[in-house]
Amino acid sequence: MTDSETTPTDEISLLDIAVVIAENWLVLVIAPLLAGLIAYGILSATTPRIYDSEALVQMNSTDAALLRSARVLNPAILNSSYLDGYAGSLSRARQQLVDNVLEISAEADTGLYRIRVSYESPGEAQDLLRRIINSLIANSTPTATEAELLDIRLQQARAAIVQLEESLGRLNRLADELENGTAANSTTLGELGQSIVTLVDNIERRYSQVFQLEEALQGSISPQDVVQDPTLPDSPRSRGLLMRVILVILGVGFVTLIAVFIREGLRAAGRNAGQADKINRIRRAFWLKPVADR
Repeated sequence: MTDSETTPTDEISLLDIAVVIAENWLVLVIAPLLAGLIAYGILSATTPRIYDSEALVQMNSTDAALLRSARVLNPAILNSSYLDGYAGSLSRARQQLVDNVLEISAEADTGLYRIRVSYESPGEAQDLLRRIINSLIANSTPTATEAELLDIRLQQARAAIVQLEESLGRLNRLADELENGTAANSTTLGELGQSIVTLVDNIERRYSQVFQLEEALQGSISPQDVVQDPTLPDSPRSRGLLMRVILVILGVGFVTLIAVFIREGLRAAGRNAGQADKINRIRRAFWLKPVADR
């Protein structure tokens, strides 16, 4: 057989496929869409609704890390309804909360963090988020031991400022004497100026240290840092609902396509007298009535 004789056979095979799809396009479209609608209805009725409550808080990355800690989350979930009906350990419940319920994201270049809680009840979502933020504020304040160490460092920083300012005062008086010509000529105004600049820089850094220590003693987060209070969700969502519906549509569409080709293949084979016996054997295997020989 030559190549010219085999080529038309390939073209006919592709054409047969196109004919089967064209003749059954309505089934191939309607069946998946109908299955998708049914799946959407069933999944909508059985899938729990999820409500998102959000808040905006002014804090740093250290506080964001603290927000995920047991120190903050344990008191929050123990005093909420999160553990109702839960039989596992507290650590496991906290890990599930971090993985599935709590979301923390930084707002670019603002110093703000968006905190989101996803829960099955709008009121409980808002309540849980509020308890988490309150626990964060309470635990951003140092413990008694930490406060004692911070206070010691604060007193040292303040004492250092007093000493530096006294030194700065002496240098300023010496500079005045040089300008008036009453001090020794071995000391130049340039050297004094450099020393004064160094002292001023050290004093400014010490004041910055004092401010940070005072802030740490008071707590890094206060109620005023909560820029947006936890919102009360008003529109639920279903996790993964759309994706599951799409998978159902694609799956039913694939199965329908296979079924259409099988049916057309059986029809074609049934028209061939030599294949009729095989067709009947297949039908009997599925308890179907054999077709009469044509």
